[in-house]
Amino acid sequence: MLGLSLFWASWLIWGLVLLVPFVFEADAETVAMLVAAMLASAEVCFVVSLFLLGKPFYLAFKARLRPYWNKVSGRSPTESS
Repeated sequence: MLGLSLFWASWLIWGLVLLVPFVFEADAETVAMLVAAMLASAEVCFVVSLFLLGKPFYLAFKARLRPYWNKVSGRSPTESS
C-alpha cells in the first residue's frame, strides 16, 4: 500500500510543479528553489515506490508506457530498446 501511495504521490507532485509559478506570489529564486525541491521529492518517491513494488510492477509500468514512447521517438512497435 505504501508503494502505490508513493507512486501516485510522485505523479501528483510532478503535476503540482506546473502550478507553482502561478500560485505563489514570490520572487524567482524562491519559486525555483521550491520547484527543484518538489522535483527531487517526486523522483525520490518514484524510485522508492519502484523498490517497494518490485520488478513485476516496473515491467508492467514499462510495458504500458512503451507504445507512447514509440510514438514520441518515432520507432515502430516491432523495434525494441
